[in-house]
Amino acid sequence: MIFDRKTLDNNTLIAIYKKLLFPRVIEEKMLILLRQGRVGKWFSGRGQEAIAVGCAMALQPDEYILPMHRNLGVFTGRDMPFNRLLGQWLGKSSGFTKGRDRSFHFGSQEHKIIGMISHLGPQMALADGIALADVLSKRKKVTLVFTGEGGTSEGDFHEAVNIAAVWNLPVIFLVENNGYALSTPVNEQYKCKKTGG
Repeated sequence: MIFDRKTLDNNTLIAIYKKLLFPRVIEEKMLILLRQGRVGKWFSGRGQEAIAVGCAMALQPDEYILPMHRNLGVFTGRDMPFNRLLGQWLGKSSGFTKGRDRSFHFGSQEHKIIGMISHLGPQMALADGIALADVLSKRKKVTLVFTGEGGTSEGDFHEAVNIAAVWNLPVIFLVENNGYALSTPVNEQYKCKKTGG
């Protein structure tokens, strides 16, 4: 395989590799804990790590990201303390919600991560609001919000994209198409043969 490293040195490439590998290792351990009944739920993003990690690395640390439940790489990419992340997933008081939730329904102002909304569509309007605040405050920032192909079926998606376009808001809408809206395959969601590139 021929790899074009551009101007990246070995240390940078190794650092990127470690950032990609870390969420995969966590995923594998969490799936074991799920099978053992030691965690109540886990939404695996296995195989999608590069998207989340790449986004976290591409944005500035003070730019907001609104991830979904399969975007572990955003949390690890923003260097959130692993002991607090693990405490969150195990329902411990050391977690971000002090044991009140065992999933990704949490955020951190310190890390500029806004906790996900289970419906996925409404968080896109929140991204518009954050971007609007940046525009009004004359901050040259971008806001990135994740959704899935299932989220594009919600009216919130279309409204948020339209408002961002009309008002020229600096929002990146990232749609991850893994072929399923939770457990509904795309052929049951859409009346078209092709849903992406």
